[in-house]
Amino acid sequence: MGALFLFATCKQTTHSVTEKETEIQADATEMEEKERPNDSKITVPSSGQKAPASAYVFKRNNNPYDQSYFRNPFDSTLYVSGTFCELRGNHFHAGLDIRTGGRQGWKVLAAASGYVERIKVSTGGYGRVVYIRHPNGFTTVYGHLQKFNGALANYVKDAQYTQRTFEIELFPKPGQLRVTKGQNFAMSGNTGGSGGPHLHFEIRNPRGQSTNPLLHGLKVKDNLKPEIKRISVHRKDKESLYQTGTYPYTTFSKWSEYVQNTKTLNLQPGAYSFGLFTDDYFTDRKNVLGINYCWLTANDQLLYTYQIEKFNFDQGRYIYTHTDPYLKWKEKKTYFRLFKESYNPLPYYRQRQKGEIRIQHGDSVRMKLYIQDYVGLTDSATWTVVGDTAGKQLRVALPTYEEKHRVTGNTSFTFYEWAISVPKKAVYHPFDFTLGIGKARPNALSKTLQMHYNYTPLHTYINVDYTVPAKWLSYGEKLCAISFNGQRTYYEGGTLNGNKLRFKTRSLGEYAISFDDESPKITVKKFGRKFKFRVTENLSGIDQITCSIDDKWILAEYEPKTNSVWGEIPSWIKGGEYEFKLIVSDHKKNRSEYKRSILLK
Repeated sequence: MGALFLFATCKQTTHSVTEKETEIQADATEMEEKERPNDSKITVPSSGQKAPASAYVFKRNNNPYDQSYFRNPFDSTLYVSGTFCELRGNHFHAGLDIRTGGRQGWKVLAAASGYVERIKVSTGGYGRVVYIRHPNGFTTVYGHLQKFNGALANYVKDAQYTQRTFEIELFPKPGQLRVTKGQNFAMSGNTGGSGGPHLHFEIRNPRGQSTNPLLHGLKVKDNLKPEIKRISVHRKDKESLYQTGTYPYTTFSKWSEYVQNTKTLNLQPGAYSFGLFTDDYFTDRKNVLGINYCWLTANDQLLYTYQIEKFNFDQGRYIYTHTDPYLKWKEKKTYFRLFKESYNPLPYYRQRQKGEIRIQHGDSVRMKLYIQDYVGLTDSATWTVVGDTAGKQLRVALPTYEEKHRVTGNTSFTFYEWAISVPKKAVYHPFDFTLGIGKARPNALSKTLQMHYNYTPLHTYINVDYTVPAKWLSYGEKLCAISFNGQRTYYEGGTLNGNKLRFKTRSLGEYAISFDDESPKITVKKFGRKFKFRVTENLSGIDQITCSIDDKWILAEYEPKTNSVWGEIPSWIKGGEYEFKLIVSDHKKNRSEYKRSILLK
């Protein structure tokens, strides 16, 4: 039988669609309509016209940005360790991560003239970060800074002393802190959630959307093409998605047994879609980066395209509809879907027939996948799917559970001592929420609650209440919820009201009840006008650090990655004998105090 490609829709499943499910899909549609993508410029033959193999030429959207307005934030060639919209755990990467040779203290330069509109100092996120507003309406962002310079440094320190806090967020008046293009206003660092010294750099448009800095004329070295690593094949089985959070699937590489010789994948008849695990490289293979452009054809007919050059921050967590969370858990690799789910509101795609093919016995569909990096370097893979009743059967293991509850949003249910409330916006799509009870862990009071599966993502928080037995109420406010990932334990917090311990979470998986009544530990590393301490905590984490001289508050900095507290006694405290005091408390109000006399010269 000759090759046949059917653009036919899948049969309806027997599962009924509820009013709430319709609401969820409507919400996704509404969000998608707010911002449609620009046409991705793919030449499509007229209906009924045979498409030659070369008919589909992918062109990126026209670049609307001034190529000379912004300069390099460093006085050196840019080498990157993270790209715009690279796939991170629970978000798209908002800018560029610029390498600093594994060191801190590089001079950070204003990419254009303007004024500082926002400053934040925190132990997480971007750490020390500066937002500069420019006359063209754009804002540049500089994250993970080591320190501020000049008037900016003085402004922040004055505010920290006024508010008596290290962590602070400030919004100077427009024009109060002006900078000129190329001005050195800060030094690069490794603060906040950084995994190593670098500069996080963004360019946001007047609507607050993050845009690709490389589209603004910044030059980086890119000598290496992207690489298709593996392709996933999904059987479009909606019920298995509801039950397990995935489709029946298989994966193969472009060098695998499937495509090495015959380039043929024999599958049982049905509807299939695909996914992609890919990496991009710039100048070496030490840094694994992401792609922004991809397209897929079936029998030379366009099936799917993906193109992203800007995004809204409030859409970042929808990465869970773009990627495959189950394969992330199962394969330890990030695949993104070469199809758009009906509950995916992101506007970065064009597709036909829901991005799927439907084959019958004897059908043959020639697939071709292309990826492209920013400078236009490409990679591709070609394979053929053949419908064969004796072909590979894609299966998925059915979950084990004690109970299950259909979750569509605004759903509540109880399970033994646990009560779970799921708000409407918490789920990406309806699914069967499974529950089970396991043995108690050594560091837990309660048995373990298996709350569905940790690979199934939540969009917003759900509330969980635990009915505390009378014998545990003596722990009082020290009670807390904990979660597990393998052998690692994580603090989830919780507030006790009567005999109910309530906490919220945005992750599923294994949970239990524990307590934290252990005070933080303080170890002296250096003591004098310049001081440094090591502070550690066993479970709930450091909440507050207060440092004083004769009960007068002084600034102390805290870096959780190294468990370090350090600072310098200000020069306005003159020579003499004083009482130095450091107080450290955790999130369960356990408190430790270090007190010592100090003689200042």
